[in-house]
Amino acid sequence: MNLKVKFYIATFEMTLPMTSKIFAQLFDRTYKIFTNDLKCSLKLEPDHFDGRQYSVDEFFELSCSYFDQPEQFYRLFNFPTPDELKQAGGEEKMRYKNFLFPSPVTTEWTENNTAHFRLISNDQISDVLLLFAPGWGRSNLNAETEFCSRFLDKGIDTCLLIKPFHQQRTPKGFFSGELFISHNVFLTVKNFQQFVAEIRFLLQHFRTKYKYVGLIGLSSGGFQSGLALDTEYADFYFPVITGARLGSIAWNGTLSVFLREQVSQKGLTESDLNKVGAVADQYYIGHNCQAKYIKQFLSLYDEVVPTENQYLLWEIYKKPELTKMHCAYVSIYFYINRLL
Repeated sequence: MNLKVKFYIATFEMTLPMTSKIFAQLFDRTYKIFTNDLKCSLKLEPDHFDGRQYSVDEFFELSCSYFDQPEQFYRLFNFPTPDELKQAGGEEKMRYKNFLFPSPVTTEWTENNTAHFRLISNDQISDVLLLFAPGWGRSNLNAETEFCSRFLDKGIDTCLLIKPFHQQRTPKGFFSGELFISHNVFLTVKNFQQFVAEIRFLLQHFRTKYKYVGLIGLSSGGFQSGLALDTEYADFYFPVITGARLGSIAWNGTLSVFLREQVSQKGLTESDLNKVGAVADQYYIGHNCQAKYIKQFLSLYDEVVPTENQYLLWEIYKKPELTKMHCAYVSIYFYINRLL
């Protein structure tokens, strides 16, 4: 990050307490005008889960059996061995190494069946590692890599996760993230299940190498990292602009307007989305969280992950330490220094 950009961010941060809700939301709405629609072009008819067709109510009934034992739904599947984790190049300038391993969950898309992550670390590893689960639909992870690089300046290693169907895991003919969250609701739940299995593998692997291991979950990355922590222990967890009641977030969020339109065409309602996504929702299973320490970062003017849903997650986690940010969703960019 050059000095001019750093100066602008620092200047903006000084005015954050005075920044109005109108400005923050205007910034986000203007940004959305210049970004691509995330509309999913794949229409699965029927949309199966593990080869079986469910109604909304049937799947919710199935989900209820996992609310107090999420490890049985977010199981290990075909767990890789440590020997299957391989280094595959890296970027010296950005100070990361690429690693890959076979995903515990196999899909019909070959590109998606290899899990990837970036390890931002010096030759001498730290005592502390943060696994960073980024948001949905990101075409690249340049900003996230820069963020992790700044942690390294403070002596903290990070593992930047590549989500299923994102970046190099994107099948040919689709854009990054297109298949990860979509109107194909049962495929979406299956994708969450796949990513959680991958996070669980990395948590178990890195706990043998670091004294302390924690997670950062940004936006939708907070959904999946939270699910992983319902099944695995971590020393600390930082949910950032993420929430609970996933169906309502998808239905009401300004980034997922297309999703509401597409599921409506299938005859589904907001209530239906909440039922289908129940097994992936901290609203139902967040009481199982095994993180020793939680600090949540909440955006006060958010229209993508509505602020009320972020507060709901805070209550589910029994009101841990909370940082309220005077920003909306995209304008969290101006909070990066403070977040670090």
